[in-house]
Amino acid sequence: MSFILYNAPQSTCSQRVRFVLNAKRLPFEEKKLDLLAGDQLKPEYLALNPNGVVPTLDHDGNIVIDSSVIIEYLDEVAPGPETFTPDTPVARAKMRALMRFIDEMPAAAVRVPTFNLAFLPRFAAMSEEEFLAFAESKPLRKEFMLAMGRKGFPEKEMNAALERMRRTYERMH
Repeated sequence: MSFILYNAPQSTCSQRVRFVLNAKRLPFEEKKLDLLAGDQLKPEYLALNPNGVVPTLDHDGNIVIDSSVIIEYLDEVAPGPETFTPDTPVARAKMRALMRFIDEMPAAAVRVPTFNLAFLPRFAAMSEEEFLAFAESKPLRKEFMLAMGRKGFPEKEMNAALERMRRTYERMH
């Protein structure tokens, strides 16, 4: 089995997949994308992942996208030495519900402060036209980028994101 993981070190979605690959002791080639340089928007990457986000897994020429889907896929094609999928249908349903919750709540919430902290200086330095062109180039995150704007998310949205992360912690605790 040959695995190539297209990812970005700072991406929490990429980190989840790297964790699973390492826990399963699956050797993989890592192709690191520079998100600030727009590697995820280049035609050759969009041919693999039309969403223009990381991670993307190439398994013997078969492309799998979306971190949650990749994690479930890895458990199916390499069930050992560690497995993350429960044995019973009820337990699997609970696992899948938790994965959907994570995608919906903390993964979405963490983007707001992350983008404000990581990308705001770059966006602030752009002209309005440059920023709009950049946002328009994002297949999956266009509306998110436009909502953020060149000035970042306002304090109200930052606080709401932090509140969603706090609620996530309480639920997981």
